[in-house]
Amino acid sequence: MKLFGRPFLAALSLFMLSALLPSCQTTPAVTYLPPKELPPSRQGIPVSGIVSDLRGGLLAVGSTKDEPLRVAVIRYTTPSGLSRTFGRYLSQKVGEGLSRTPGVALIDPGQVYEALHRLGIQQGLLDTKSLLAVGDSVGANLLVVGTYTDLGQEIDVESRILSLPDGRQKGLFSRKIPKTPAVLTLIKVGP
Repeated sequence: MKLFGRPFLAALSLFMLSALLPSCQTTPAVTYLPPKELPPSRQGIPVSGIVSDLRGGLLAVGSTKDEPLRVAVIRYTTPSGLSRTFGRYLSQKVGEGLSRTPGVALIDPGQVYEALHRLGIQQGLLDTKSLLAVGDSVGANLLVVGTYTDLGQEIDVESRILSLPDGRQKGLFSRKIPKTPAVLTLIKVGP
């Protein structure tokens, strides 16, 4: 003989489980503490020193005409010539900083990128002849080129100013920047 039906057993089971649920409480969660703020010099990518060096170099070169210096910033590469995300980002930020320099007209990075691709330069070390061809095709007076080297706890960034059309070096600057979380993220990102 059946005393109870299926719906009754299901309801009884749910009632018993709900009575047991409060006794299954776990320990309270650990209070969330936000990460400590890093000092300003350790946040982001500190390019102000690099820009300051290059700005001084560009102003020292000066302009012989009343026209501003037309400057193209070429992507920064590793010593082996690879163009990575960090190098492209670095050249973009250096260009932004230099664009605020009086007497300097920065050539649009998109034009530089197109010139590199038009000349078939996508990866690999940029020799002086290729650099001058890119600069000439975008109408630059000066080129800013550079490399970056991972030194463990910091990155050594070397920047050069080259004049056109002769390709003479007008300035060489080196800065070490700390490996901030932003730098590490960009270095780990693929090509």
